Amino acid sequence: MQLSRRRFIALTGKIILFFGLGGSFPRLAAAASSTLPIEALRQLITADPRTSRTIMWQSKTPLEGCRLQYRAAGGNFQNLPVIQESLNEDRVTNYYYTAYLKNLTPATNYQYRIWQNNIATPWQEFITAPAEITEFSALIFCDSQCGQTYDGWGQAFRTAWQRHPAAHFFAIVGDIVDNGQQEWQWQNFFAAIADILPQKLFTPVMGNHECYSLMWKFCRPRRYELSYNLPANGDTELQNYYYSYDYGPVHFIVLNTQMLELKDIHPHLLETQKNWLRQDAKNHPARWRVVLMHKDILAYDEYQEGTKTMMSISDTGYAFMPVFDELGIDLVLTGHMHTYRNRGHIHHLKPADKGPVYIMSGPIGNQQYHVPADKTFDRSAIYQPTPENYLLLSASTEKLTVTCYTAAGELIETTELSH
Repeated sequence: MQLSRRRFIALTGKIILFFGLGGSFPRLAAAASSTLPIEALRQLITADPRTSRTIMWQSKTPLEGCRLQYRAAGGNFQNLPVIQESLNEDRVTNYYYTAYLKNLTPATNYQYRIWQNNIATPWQEFITAPAEITEFSALIFCDSQCGQTYDGWGQAFRTAWQRHPAAHFFAIVGDIVDNGQQEWQWQNFFAAIADILPQKLFTPVMGNHECYSLMWKFCRPRRYELSYNLPANGDTELQNYYYSYDYGPVHFIVLNTQMLELKDIHPHLLETQKNWLRQDAKNHPARWRVVLMHKDILAYDEYQEGTKTMMSISDTGYAFMPVFDELGIDLVLTGHMHTYRNRGHIHHLKPADKGPVYIMSGPIGNQQYHVPADKTFDRSAIYQPTPENYLLLSASTEKLTVTCYTAAGELIETTELSH
């Protein structure tokens, strides 16, 4: 049995994580071929998905001399060298491989595979974004963290793609796993979606659970850092912590809300990030500006279950909301509280008829809570206990539409923004 943070705290006399038991679980099945020990083959978002792609995979053994081969469908293949990094954590060494594909042709079907010593995985496919994207949709998941099994997460992920096969990419807005250092968590998260992950473009966001050690103490999120090589933000110390990218009429801004967890490691995370945010917004004018960040704008620990305690603006809210007002952010999507809430427009820290629209969703994993309503900020809310749920974001030059569905297929609400 795997321990969530709550169970760990309740069972402090039975701390099995201290002994690194994560390393004793079975390895992930090879994602692409039994002849090469490839795990967790994935493609990640880049600053310009029309002309580039980042492909990553990992292995329990070093793959000396491996290459990524790719080609436009039916064309001649090209070989790319890869970057290898490694991490020994939870008594297991993982080797991480990254290949950067550049100067691709927009709206083109590409095939790729991993090659080593004349042994290759089967071809996988992706399609670059069109040169001119007038409309698109994306799946937004939150809090995929699970305890005991990730089977439910995997099924919910596949079901969402079956319902929305035209979605261009997906995001997980933090708490991808329940414990950032535990081998079992990462292995089973990836294993649950290994059959379709190589074909889907992934936008990851760091959450607070990525910053927990085996002993549930704050730590540097090395596993997250090495698992996701993301668009550059100009700060090598904080690379992969926050970033931005353009997709059609939308400029997406991915922020890091782990100032508490990382205060001893990166004490200047907030100020550095705010300075970057202002410059990034200035350099990337777009029809729409959408922020993805894990922690919500309301205080997570302010409520007591079964009482009428009101939530208040959180530290994250006070840190970023004035900047969002200043920059004209249109939509902010959050998670962390494991429920769905639509706060509508908030301006100057108060409900308003202008300013960014704030929507929180999740969980898509099996960690479910009862969260009371907030009379001040909630425009609408999902029933309790919260079922697994996700968002479908649809964008065009004229409007943004956010629709919340449960994993079972129930339509919860549709919110539309227009200029």
